[in-house]
Amino acid sequence: MSDRTEPRLSRTRLLLLLIAGVAALLTLAACGKVDNSTEIAADGSGVQTLTVTISEGDMEKIDGGAETVEATIQENTPGLSYEGMTKDGTDTVFTMALEFADAEDYAAKAQPVLAAGGLTKTAEVTFTPPSPPFSPGYTLTRNFTAGDLTRWAVKALVDADKIEGASESDIDSALEQGEVTVTADGADLEQTTYASQDSAAVWSNADSVGFDSVKVVTAGAEDPAADSYTRTITYELQRATYLDAKDDFDAFFESATPDGGELTPAGATGTTWVIAFPAGTAEKVAGWTDTALVTTGSVFSVEAAPNAEDPFSIDTRVVDTIECTVACGETGHLEQALEVPVGFSGSAADAPADPEAAGTEEVSLEGGAEPQVFTKSIVFRTAEYDVVVERDGGGSVTMALSLPAEDDAVVTEENILAFLGEGTERSEAEGVVTYTRTAEAEEAEDFSGALQKLGFEGVEGPPFISVVERGDGDYRVTLELGVNSTLYEKMGEDATWTIRGEGLRPTAVVQDEAGTAAIGQETITVDGQHGVALVFTAERTGLGPVAIAAILIVLALGGLLVAAGIVAFLNRGRLKALFAGASGAPVPTDGPEQPGTAPEAPPADSDRP
Repeated sequence: MSDRTEPRLSRTRLLLLLIAGVAALLTLAACGKVDNSTEIAADGSGVQTLTVTISEGDMEKIDGGAETVEATIQENTPGLSYEGMTKDGTDTVFTMALEFADAEDYAAKAQPVLAAGGLTKTAEVTFTPPSPPFSPGYTLTRNFTAGDLTRWAVKALVDADKIEGASESDIDSALEQGEVTVTADGADLEQTTYASQDSAAVWSNADSVGFDSVKVVTAGAEDPAADSYTRTITYELQRATYLDAKDDFDAFFESATPDGGELTPAGATGTTWVIAFPAGTAEKVAGWTDTALVTTGSVFSVEAAPNAEDPFSIDTRVVDTIECTVACGETGHLEQALEVPVGFSGSAADAPADPEAAGTEEVSLEGGAEPQVFTKSIVFRTAEYDVVVERDGGGSVTMALSLPAEDDAVVTEENILAFLGEGTERSEAEGVVTYTRTAEAEEAEDFSGALQKLGFEGVEGPPFISVVERGDGDYRVTLELGVNSTLYEKMGEDATWTIRGEGLRPTAVVQDEAGTAAIGQETITVDGQHGVALVFTAERTGLGPVAIAAILIVLALGGLLVAAGIVAFLNRGRLKALFAGASGAPVPTDGPEQPGTAPEAPPADSDRP
């Protein structure tokens, strides 16, 4: 019997506990309610009145009753003015007020009240007066409630154990939200949005009107040092909307055009209005934009500097912060862009040769407070590779890289020399700067390593140059080399290879991966590539060992003959005497006396005068 009744008792106890818990929750669900009215004058000043009503039954749960509540308010108020306690039948009413001069003062005075209640949110308030033609009425936004502004009082009562059975967790449910009203300049505002953790509540009596789209285009970002910009704002507006408030819109466009600017109104049936700002500093452009879009806080700035990690790259950072809530309305679209010369960003190699002839282009801006970065990469505009291959497999490769002098000045000679490495030579002529490096190797086995130091690599591994003799003065030459990825990133599209032999003459291209090789009488050229993978045949040029030996023999014999002739000339007298003695004839002489001959007799006296 006892085994059967015990479960019934347990269920009964559980039911009683649940009933007691629900009763406790109902008891602590609310100790009163708070009504909230806000009155704002046309100049933005006003007062928020908080009326806390506690019923007779709820008051019985408070130790000391109404006197305790009033004393708690008076002793702990963090800035609200206490207007006093009144009776409404059996209910007790406590009234507090928060006066303010404008929206900023309103938020500043609400902040310590929120903090006293243990809340960490930052008070935010905006008050927007009528702004024809966009908003003919008033709008109030705030991110705190009447419960937030009275939480400090409930918390003080709970902390002092003045509310029966209440704890920290009951503070937010102690007061119910009552009636909320907002008036501005005597007119009631309707609540259109309720406060949440991430957004503020909104009250308004304005039927907003906005442009269908607004496009803001700014020029001059390519030269931030000049700090001179122009801006064009294009407005799209339905014709019917314009006609409904024609005078207001015309007045707006007139006031939105800065001195020196130009307004281009829509035609008789048009829907497009354009305001062109005069040239001005970034700060002035931002200020004119505030007026032209009925906003505040617009920011425009442009900064250009070399990239911290890559001196070949120039980063232009653009900030274009624009708020278009009023002018664009609820459905309007804001578009922002820069008007810049063609080639403003990207590789300098892609920039047009004649920027003035190429004109300008628009690049989109994301807007916002964070800078948008445009990067222009400076590269070597031309690359010339001169390859010399010797019969024994050695040779040289000379790499000449050129860029405009103005680009060289931006990157700096120091950075370029450091990038290309030791042994780089610099020259300048006619506005073009050229950097040259050469890899040389007397032996075939040293060629690959020398090329790697220069920045070359092969198709799949180290650079490869091979010369194979196939007999009868015929050779097969294989080349597989190109700049590595680090160098390639700094190269433009203009590249030329000139390949020639030392003691070799190319005769035919057997294999060409790129298909651009052209063979001439003495060289092979490849255009538009920063690497070559080709095979060609070549013939020997110059003299072989046998021919050289024969020439040496001929030269030797010729030398002997010349020497013999010289000796014969110098000793012609002796030779004549020798030949005359052999024949018995007298030997005339036509030179000085020779040894062993008698001198000629002088003439007779009869012959003398």
